[in-house]
Amino acid sequence: MPVPTPHADCSALLAEALHLARLLQQAPHSQNDLSQVRWKDRLRELQRELEHYAHPICRAAIPVEDIPASVRLAFVKAAVLSTRYVESGQGWCGTLHSPTLADYSPDPVPQHWDNLMGLEELCQHFHLEPAANRSIQNLLAAVDVNLKQQRSLIQGILQDNRLHTQSGTRMMPKSDTMMHLFKSLFGAVPLPLAALDCIYTDTQLYFCIAYEGDRLSNKELWETLTFDEQHRLTSFFQSLSQFSFESFRRFPTFGACQPGHISGDWCDRLATVTGMTTSDIRTRISRTTGVMPTAKAEAFLLHDIWGHNWQFMLTSFISDYDILSHCDEPLRARETAYTPDGPLTCGDLFALQGDEVVLDEERAALFFHGEVQQRLGLLFTHLIGELVADVAEFKFIWDYPHAADQLLSSSVFKDKPAKLDLGLGDVDFLFLKVLQPLLSVQLSVLDETCLEHDLLDDWRRVENNSLSLQVKVSLKQAIARLYECFLRDYSATYLPTLGEDTSLFSEMVSNLLYLQNAINALYTDLPKETSLPFQDLLILFIGVFCSHDSYAEFWDVDNAIASYFVPCWNILNQMHDSAK
Repeated sequence: MPVPTPHADCSALLAEALHLARLLQQAPHSQNDLSQVRWKDRLRELQRELEHYAHPICRAAIPVEDIPASVRLAFVKAAVLSTRYVESGQGWCGTLHSPTLADYSPDPVPQHWDNLMGLEELCQHFHLEPAANRSIQNLLAAVDVNLKQQRSLIQGILQDNRLHTQSGTRMMPKSDTMMHLFKSLFGAVPLPLAALDCIYTDTQLYFCIAYEGDRLSNKELWETLTFDEQHRLTSFFQSLSQFSFESFRRFPTFGACQPGHISGDWCDRLATVTGMTTSDIRTRISRTTGVMPTAKAEAFLLHDIWGHNWQFMLTSFISDYDILSHCDEPLRARETAYTPDGPLTCGDLFALQGDEVVLDEERAALFFHGEVQQRLGLLFTHLIGELVADVAEFKFIWDYPHAADQLLSSSVFKDKPAKLDLGLGDVDFLFLKVLQPLLSVQLSVLDETCLEHDLLDDWRRVENNSLSLQVKVSLKQAIARLYECFLRDYSATYLPTLGEDTSLFSEMVSNLLYLQNAINALYTDLPKETSLPFQDLLILFIGVFCSHDSYAEFWDVDNAIASYFVPCWNILNQMHDSAK
């Protein structure tokens, strides 16, 4: 599908919206700041103007065979996985009451969809091949294994630390064992028990700490600590707010729990109880454990538990996040870009001819565009992941509009499922960060870059001897030329600007707008009097549809949901009615 070209007026409005989103993100939060009030009011005006740039929503009946096979397959997968989505946030308990978690409820789901007969019926109604049926069965089996291991892990943690709820409630008392658990995960952080709360579900664990900035919120409690304890706590709190690509490795919580910091003896005990390896336990716990300020807990709990956790359980997002976690690392010789001419490594761009290193500039261009596409695909996965998590948490406001103030939000668009300002902020923040290794190089006669080291090692093995100083200098010149080529193509195609000149960045932001507008239109116009999932099924469909080739699927998903989601849902509803 060709990349959509944004309308000039649309680009101008988006440029202003991006500017205002940047200003609000950089400004200290203050409800009484008149400038911020004006910026927010203008953003709302821009949102209303930008709502006109949207695909028409198809609500008519469409013959099954006229719906693309990829859409039908993603829809059936989403329907089947909805039987597991309802389990992704179940069983919450804790020392802290969460009004949003207490009232949140997923859509009802017919349980027979996940059995062999139900799946066969779905595949028949949506004209899917037998191979699709088998692939969905395999997917569901893998999901169930993942869910079982997560539940086993959480149960093992609770039993090992003797954590339990008060009879007949979701509340559990604070205890020294809870602090022992925290220190098993984060080391000897001198945190007073009075400042710590804990919330867990069947599959996740969250610690809420009463802190603000780099110190405890309670001034009297803070002053009971020694200078050394305050210093260590300050360092810990500062680490919680620092951006790092490495945190993507801890999807879906993106938490601060690092595998290497977890107590080895404790992991060994859990391995004995759960039957998992110590290494697997470390990895799972780091993905399972989140940390948040107590005062902002209601801004994160629904978003993470019902918004992100299912993405880990039910989609293949995890593979993209694992790659994204080292996206800031410098280029290596074996970095591979997938181009129209096939796989191409960075090392393939250079050739040693005598004492001279020659750069193939045509292949360098192929490599650059292929690598940019791959890196932006990872960014698209994160954009989709955050977008549908925002939509999932909005369900609380949709169901309980009178209690909307209980759900904290940093967005100007709290009353909409998709948040224009947060989406623009994610694009703006990560676009250059994921491309940075292609655009920044430090060459020195005193040191070798990773790319130099790799190439020189490879050539030494081939030549079976040492290389001359001329080769090393020539390689630095070739790498400098490589980055000149990269910067030339970046300037021609990928500048992150919104204006009269069309760029991939402007096309990307425009497509995000069309996707958000389609979601906002569909999510708030659900069918009347139905016992079938609709809102949850919409976010599951988006997640499943974008689970394979995120770069290509990002450009298609807005049209897929606008043109085919309701027709697919109508087929599902007809099937359900005929079975009554």
